[in-house]
Amino acid sequence: MSRFVVALAIALLACVVLSGCTSSDEPAVRAQPEPEPLDEEVAEAAASRGVAEKVQDGNDDADEATPQVLLTALTYEWRTTPENGLQVTLEFTNPVRTYERARGYVFLIAQAGSQIRSVYPWNTTIVEGLPEDYTDGAHLLYRDRQEVRAIIPYPGSGGYFETLRLLVFHENGRLLTNRTYDLNITGVSGQSKTINPGFDL
Repeated sequence: MSRFVVALAIALLACVVLSGCTSSDEPAVRAQPEPEPLDEEVAEAAASRGVAEKVQDGNDDADEATPQVLLTALTYEWRTTPENGLQVTLEFTNPVRTYERARGYVFLIAQAGSQIRSVYPWNTTIVEGLPEDYTDGAHLLYRDRQEVRAIIPYPGSGGYFETLRLLVFHENGRLLTNRTYDLNITGVSGQSKTINPGFDL
């Protein structure tokens, strides 16, 4: 009988202890609830946190952008040997980041007064101030930059060119620029100048 009383007392004591642990007098420590499933939009936003976003620089479609023909420098020098003439260097660039190539055709027309004295390329036929065939020009075909060097001989032993006309055509035949530059030379060997007409095209 005494064993039964002892067992009953232990059982009652255990109940008292357990009920005291869950009493509302002390704050209960509860497990954190499982997070609710996120919808797709919230989940995608959460997944992207801390991931650097691509910087937008306006050239996202660079590989689809249209390349541009830009003349960045025109340098010329008057020479008297081996014959009188003008040596011209044209530097073209393409400011657009693209895998496509800039294309076009270039002509130089050297004049003394209003009279055309010489043309580059030399086989060009000029009709009413423009090339008869725009594809006769020096061909431009480049991705980043291209340099064109031209020698324009002066016909005759005396005199010099006074002006230089630059014609640049797009590959489809559209005239991109038609500019005339005053050379400011007097026929003395070594006279030279560099023009930076980046705004022309």
